[in-house]
Amino acid sequence: MNEYETEEQQVEALKKWWKENGTSLIVGLFVGVSALFGWRYYSEQQNVHAVQASDLYMQVMQSAALQRVDDKTIDINNQLINEYSDTPYAALSSLALAKFEYEKDNVDVAVAQLELAVKHASDDLIKQISSLRLVRLYIEQEKYTEAQALLNETHDAAYDAQYEELKGDLYNAQGDVEQARLAYDKAIDLQGLAASKWLKLKRQNLGA
Repeated sequence: MNEYETEEQQVEALKKWWKENGTSLIVGLFVGVSALFGWRYYSEQQNVHAVQASDLYMQVMQSAALQRVDDKTIDINNQLINEYSDTPYAALSSLALAKFEYEKDNVDVAVAQLELAVKHASDDLIKQISSLRLVRLYIEQEKYTEAQALLNETHDAAYDAQYEELKGDLYNAQGDVEQARLAYDKAIDLQGLAASKWLKLKRQNLGA
């Protein structure tokens, strides 16, 4: 009889525990399983998203390589900007088109593409490269205020030499020879033995 009562008490205790904790246990299990499958679904969707962006980017690159950039190519680039700006391919596509347009002497169009690349770059490295190229074209267009604004932005220390060289170009274009010398000297010091002949020549042309 005592054994029966003990088992009965155990069953009642189990029922009581389940009544008090069963719902939260089921909810917790459901949340855990949902989170696991949700993360897997999210990862798969992200992979699909990146692959789609890569495919579109390759179409732009192929068109540029074959010198066949047309309205369809521009539409693809716009699609990358509008729908895939969270991937590196959007900015890379604009970089490719900027190079293509510049080589065709379409400087204004190249600038517009570089501005898109800077604005939508999801990767710091791509943004730095885009900014440096854009500064060069701004100087070429005599848009000195825009060039200075980009040069004033925070950048990775690894690009200090390139930024100083461009500062020298900007000062020189504006007729500020003294500041240009200082900027070129700093760029040469930062690059050391790797300093290009072109950079050294620009500095030499400004005299002592």
